[in-house]
This record gives sequence, structure tokens and C-alpha cells, in this order.
Amino acid sequence: MVEPLNPHHLDPADPHYLQSADEPVLERIAIATEGEDCDECVRKLREPLMRIPGVCDVRVNTKRERVIVTFDARKTHPPDLHDAILRTGYKPAPFADNL
Repeated sequence: MVEPLNPHHLDPADPHYLQSADEPVLERIAIATEGEDCDECVRKLREPLMRIPGVCDVRVNTKRERVIVTFDARKTHPPDLHDAILRTGYKPAPFADNL
């Protein structure tokens, strides 16, 4: 006889399984930007993004004009990151096909 599934006992392999509701749901996004090519640009982008609740890490790749942001998806969302980039004077850009 097969027992019915207990809804309170989730499989750890289930992507929606969380050991604790307090654990962050970390996501990483690479955002193409236009115009950053120096250390000053990195500072101008990094500081405002790090002030957003849930943002854990910001890395700027000036060669590829990318901002890589690691964030808690429970606390912030990609549109918030894009808005913060726009407020710095830079703008999110589409990825080039050849990258």
C-alpha cells in the first residue's frame, strides 16, 4: 500500500524546498551596461547597487561592460537593479550577440 504524500514533508531535491524560511534565495544576474570603462565607473555602479536590500555582491567587468549582481530574490528583483543603474547615469543595454 502506498501512503499519500505528506504536504509538510518536502523532498530536498524539490527546487521549492527550503530548510528555513529565513534562508536567502540567491540569484545571480549579468546586466549589460553602456559606458563603464574605468575604476570610477565601477565605484559609481557598485555602491548604489550594494545599498539595495538583498544585494550580496556586485562585480563590474569593464572589458565586457557587464555588472554581475548576486542578490536575495526574496528581497529584491531585477527591475530594482536596473532602476539603480539608471539612477547612476549609466544604462542597462542589450547583450551583444557575439559575447
